[in-house]
Amino acid sequence: MVLAIVEKPVIATVKHPCLEGRKLFWVRPVKPDLSPDGAAFITIDSVKARTGNLVLVNKEGSGSQEVLELTDSPVQSVIVGIVDKIRET
Repeated sequence: MVLAIVEKPVIATVKHPCLEGRKLFWVRPVKPDLSPDGAAFITIDSVKARTGNLVLVNKEGSGSQEVLELTDSPVQSVIVGIVDKIRET
C-alpha cells in the first residue's frame, strides 16, 4: 500500500477494454508528513476520489485486479481508500 495525493485526472482516448468507464488519476506518493516519496504514477479509481484527496493505493497487480474483479488484466494499481486524517501514535 502506498499513501498518495491525487494530482489530476488522466484522459485516455484509447485504453485497454477492461478500463472502459473507469477513472484514471495521476497520483504522487507521499510520506505521512505529506513530503514527496517517489515518482508519480497513473492508477485506477475505485472509491470516487477527487483531485487533492489523500488516498491509499494498492500497488500490487493481482490484489488490484481482485479489488476491481478484473483477473488476467493489465491493471497494476488501484485507489482503495480516501484518507481523512493521519494520526501520530
